[in-house]
Formats: sequence, C-alpha cells, structure tokens
Amino acid sequence: MGQLRDQLSRTAPTRAGLRDASRGSARAASGTALVRRGALLALVGAALVSAVVDGGAVAAVRDATPVARVTGGAPTLDALVERFLAALRAGDRAALEALRLTKDEYVHLVMPGHVAPGEPPQRLSPEAAEYFFDVMDGKSAYFREALVARHAGRNLRLRSVTFDKGIADYAGHRSYKRAVLVLEDEDGRELELRTGSVVERDGRFKFASFIRD
Repeated sequence: MGQLRDQLSRTAPTRAGLRDASRGSARAASGTALVRRGALLALVGAALVSAVVDGGAVAAVRDATPVARVTGGAPTLDALVERFLAALRAGDRAALEALRLTKDEYVHLVMPGHVAPGEPPQRLSPEAAEYFFDVMDGKSAYFREALVARHAGRNLRLRSVTFDKGIADYAGHRSYKRAVLVLEDEDGRELELRTGSVVERDGRFKFASFIRD
C-alpha cells in the first residue's frame, strides 16, 4: 500500500500544478484572442487606407461641387486679421466662425486643390473628405474657445503678422501657414497670439481653422 501511494503521488497532478496549467491555458487563449483582434484591426486599418488613397475604388468627392467660389471672410489679409481681433475682443463666436472656410468650401474647393500647381486635383471619397474636415473642425472649436477665454474683452492692437511655416502656392489656392500675430495690449505690452493657417482663394481670405495645423 505504501508503494502504491508513492506511485500515485508521483503521477497524480497537484492542485498547484492544475492551477498553473489552467492559468497557462487562459493565457494562451487570451493571447490567441489578442492576435485575432490585432489581425481584425489591421484589416480595418487597411480598409480605411484603401478608402482614402486615390485610385481604383476611390470616387471623386463629386463631379459637380455645390459651391463654386469661396465667399465671405475678407478681401485682404490685413482686413481678415482686423476682423478676427474685433470678433475675439467681443467674444463673438459666430463672427469668428464666419471668418473660417465652410465645410463645403473646404471639402469641395480647398482639399481637391491642395496639390502642387499643375497637378490634377486630389480625389478623395466623400467619406474620407468629410472625416478629415470633421476632425479638424472639432479641434478648431477647442482652440477657438481657448482664444476667447484668454483674449475676450481685451483691446488688442496689431503690430505685425508672420507665418511660422511660410506661404505656399497650391493648384487651387495660396496658404499662409500658422499665423503669428504680434499684438500690443492696453498697457502697451507686447504679446503673441498663435493660431491656424489662412487660405487665399477667389479673391477672399479665410482661416482654414484656428488650430496650429
């Protein structure tokens, strides 16, 4: 009997061993699930990329755009900046948004023309174009609120305007990238206000957004 007990104790799995084996199986199952999930995400990512990249299955935003020209904004860069400061001083969000490209202007006029001069227009699916605008629009709203919170009610005077990333010509427009406004406050102190890029098209100047894009 003693020998039999010894043999059984040597061959029977211990509770600790069973627990370890169970944990190992759980980890293996979890690892398999993660691999499957990673593969699924990779497939989704590939699908999104294929939906955005030009060619093959990607359709143009539309053959006939719903807007023919950029309107509103200001007729000169100086006028745009002055209207921007006036709206900011008043804390007027509607007036600030009126100085930005509309969704139709951005999606149907600016995005297709955002290529080197002489190149054919960009061709994005409507879903991709709308996604890019919506992401930018959401971020721009946060920057607008930060600007209003900091500068509303202040009598800021403009000294100069420069652009951190310079000025570039594209097939459909000119872009003034990352505006830097040097201002003077009520006490004569100098300060900088950094905001987004400006687009010049159809004889009008408008902000693309208020973010540091």
